[in-house]
Order: sequence, then structure tokens, then C-alpha cells
Amino acid sequence: MQMIDPSEVNPDLLPEYYVLLCARRYAATAKKLALAASDDEKQHYRKRLRYLLESGLIEAKCERDRRLRRCPNDLHNALVEKDGAKITRAISLEEAEILQYASSIPPIASLDDLSARDMYGLADMFEGWAQSDLMDSVNVARLLGWADGLRSLAETVGADYTPPETFRGAPVSLLKFMAERMRRSR
Repeated sequence: MQMIDPSEVNPDLLPEYYVLLCARRYAATAKKLALAASDDEKQHYRKRLRYLLESGLIEAKCERDRRLRRCPNDLHNALVEKDGAKITRAISLEEAEILQYASSIPPIASLDDLSARDMYGLADMFEGWAQSDLMDSVNVARLLGWADGLRSLAETVGADYTPPETFRGAPVSLLKFMAERMRRSR
């Protein structure tokens, strides 16, 4: 087997490369939408945003499935069922890293609602929650992974990223609500 020289590895080819590619293109299209003059142009960019978001979600699901294959069965089930309390045994450092890695896929769906500033703020909040003594080890790893994913997404779309305008009366996502509440409390 031939060893790969690390200097020859393209850093753009991260496992989540295609998720981030969709995110980068989504952010560029959102800027074009904000500058669009005609209704036809706006409709074109909205369709493109939907396509990029759907593509990114497919890529994120594939990457999550790939990462979850590394998890032991009980940890895999805890992640899939979103119930870390089901794990009653101590998890090893290696298992915690696997859980964090499995949870760190950039949450591309949040591009519809969150600005880069919101993403950074939520990442800080999740890290803070992970420090709680009340948190079980599975959820600590998940929260740290979510923070990593949000930061990666924010870095990809750029610090000036703002989501496309929503329609009046559109419901606010839970993450957007949390980000707004956190911003007001500072």
C-alpha cells in the first residue's frame, strides 16, 4: 500500500467538501438575490437557492451516514434517536471524538435562517452548554460537534453572510429564535 504524503493532499477535499461547496454557492446566490432587480431574476435565484439547499442536505445526509458507520451500535442508536441518556456506560475518549466528528457536519439547512453572526453565537452557546455538569458525555460530544459544524459553515459563507429575506408571516426557526434571544441578552 502506498502512503500518501500530507503535503499532496488538497485541503479543499475535506469529507464535508460538497456540503461546504453547496453552502458557498448558496451564499453567493443569496447575495445575487438581494441585488436582483426584476421579479423574474428573483424567482430564478430563489429556485437556485432551493436547489443548492436540497443538494447540500443530500450531501450532509450522506456524510452523516458515512460518519455514523464508525460508531459502536449503542452510540449510533443514541445519535439517531437523539437521546444521549440511553448510554449508561462511560464512553472512551476515542468514542467521544467519533461522536463529536459525527455531529460536526455543517448544518446547511440553517443558511435559510441564520447569519454568520448568529452561527458563531450559537456555536459559543453550544460550547457553553457542553461545560455543564448536568450534561451527559454523549450530549457533550454532540454539542461540541454542533459548535464545530456551525463555525465551519460560518467560515465558509463569510462573516458578512445574511440569509435571504423571508416572506412576511413566515415562522421563525428554533435556532433563529435562540440566536435572537441570545443576542438580546448580551
